[in-house]
This record gives sequence, structure tokens and C-alpha cells, in this order.
Amino acid sequence: MNAIDTNQLKSALERLCLVIPKRGNLPVLENLRWRVVKGHLELTATDLDNSLYISMPFIGPAVDDIDVLVPAKELYQVVKTESAPKLEVRIRNDKFELRANNRSLVLSCAEPKNFPQIPDGELKLQGHILASAFEAALLRALFCVSTEPSRYSTNGLKLEMHGPIFRIVGTDGHRLSVVEGAARAPEESAYATLLLRSTASILSRLSVADQPAWVQFSTCSSEQQFNLFVLPDGAGLIARPGQGQFPNYENVLPKAPLEARVVFQREELLEGLTKLSPTARKAENPAVKLELSKSPVSIKAENDGTANRVALEHARILGKARDINFNHQYLTQYVKSLETDTVSMKLFPRAVSDVVVFDTFRYQHLLMPIRD
Repeated sequence: MNAIDTNQLKSALERLCLVIPKRGNLPVLENLRWRVVKGHLELTATDLDNSLYISMPFIGPAVDDIDVLVPAKELYQVVKTESAPKLEVRIRNDKFELRANNRSLVLSCAEPKNFPQIPDGELKLQGHILASAFEAALLRALFCVSTEPSRYSTNGLKLEMHGPIFRIVGTDGHRLSVVEGAARAPEESAYATLLLRSTASILSRLSVADQPAWVQFSTCSSEQQFNLFVLPDGAGLIARPGQGQFPNYENVLPKAPLEARVVFQREELLEGLTKLSPTARKAENPAVKLELSKSPVSIKAENDGTANRVALEHARILGKARDINFNHQYLTQYVKSLETDTVSMKLFPRAVSDVVVFDTFRYQHLLMPIRD
């Protein structure tokens, strides 16, 4: 019988369940691989596109080398409610037995012969990414990724390595997020790859932001190339890269002189968007108008004869601004993604570019206005 720390196992299972498919055609993917090798427990889950592995020690020596499949969610549901400091685990006669105080759980387990083979091959280090900046960048780009599975080039994120910086880019054709952060690359040559939406979502939820450390990013070449992210605590995510040609986003970044810059108080703008939400959502085209030609600046939504307007008394305008319409949901999602006190918006001459650029430190968001 092996003993293991309850909180460590609870944390590991919570993260592994991020990879377990919610609805899958392969029942084997509902299991995690429970493998004891040289006194350490190695846990692995996969959805075929992403494979997460976590290694953890036992309390005291491990009794035997073991390799079985265990139902992941059933095990997690029990462990997450357990308050005992340690758990005792024994595997015998195709049964997974877990004991803690006066509680016991018995699950059926199976041999791992049908479990997908985890990609293995020669590793090439592409660089290290600051963990806290990586998580923030993923969250700021994920919300504007296309949700249409058929759009291979825009239903994922682009990851670029440029020497001392990394860049995450996401777009659905109507909006675009470009987020940068600190990196350490082994050489100056640039590298880029596409991250599947599922991969980016898992990475953003693996709780690495509170650690002042680095995520190691490598490529793994076997029969095909995979991406490998090793987290600061040693957990690793092996992911199939996305397919297709990502749009040339640099071509849509305006380079012309500004026509105007508008600075909003974030909380005031967010409160205004919230108040307009009932009116905007009822409209066939859920738009809000920033009335920058008025004093004070206002934000307005209209639907079937109803006009709902909120004054933004703390907005400041530098230059010649014009009234402009945005999709209510798109603008709200961007404002919520910020952690700053203000929202900065750049307007360019219409003859040069219709696109509006919102910018803050190492974070640019481009949003296409809705035409009148």
C-alpha cells in the first residue's frame, strides 16, 4: 500500500481533468494513467491533441511498480472532498482501492494497453517564457479567437518567439489581440507555431501566474512535430500544433499618424456598457455608439425606438474624434480583459484605416467598427 499527500493529489487531479474530454467517443480517454516508476507517481491524461503529465512523490517508499488506468473524474470527485492529510492507495485484482481515515473507495482499473501513446522524440529548446506574462497573454487573446472549427487558421492562437520577447496573437477576423511578454531564447532566430484553442485554454488554467518562474518551451519531433511546455513545477503539456496559415496580422496594424486619442476611465466605461446591455442585446445588431462629438462624451444603445444613453464624464479626447459604433459584446470583453485604470483608444484617418486600436503596456487590441 502506498501513501500520498492528499492536497498534492487533489491539485494534480484538478489540473489533469482539464484535459479529460467532456464528451468523447473513446471511453479510454476518460481515464488517467496511474504509473509508479522508481518510487514516484506519474499521472497522465490526454484528449489526443493535448497530453498532460504530472509527477509527484509518495509519503515513504513505494511498494511496487504499477501501471494502470483509473477513471479520472470519479477519483477527483472523491479526493477533492477529502480532509485527511494523506491517502493510502492499493491496486490489486483489477481494483483501485483508496483509504483515508474511515473512508474507502474502490474503482475498477484497467491495463494501459489501449491508452494512446504519448509523443516522444528528440527535443529542441525554443526558449523560456515568463510564466505570469504567458498566462495573462493567453487570457487576453483567447476571448477573440474564432469559435468556428472549420476556420483552421483563426480558431487558435499564434505563438512567436523573438529573442527577449514572446508574442501571442489571436483573431476572429473582426478583432485582433497582440500581447507580448518577457522571454529567453537560446538564439536570436525567430520561431512561430500555432496553438490549438484547447491547448491555449488548458495552459491558461494551469495556475502558473503566481509563480515568478519560467515555462520551458520546446518542440518534440517524432513522426510529426509537437509542442512541449514544461511548467515551473515540472508538469508538462505535450500539444499537437494547429494547422493552416495564420493571417498576416502585421498588415492590419495601422502605421499612419493618429487622428485622435481617447482615454476612458475603465470602471466608468464598463459600468456604462453594463447599463446598456439590456437594450443592446435585444437589437438584431447588438451595437453601442461612442458619441465622441458630444460634451460630455456618451455611450448609447438603440432598439425599436428605445434609446439608452450613459454619459462618460471622465473621458478625455486629444485630437479630432468622431462618433463610432462597436459590437457591444466585443467592446465589453476587451474592457474586462484589462487590469489598468484607464482604457486608451487610437483613431486614424478613415482614408487610411477604419480599424480602431486600443493599447496598453505590451497589449494591443484592434477592433473593427460597425458601419452606420
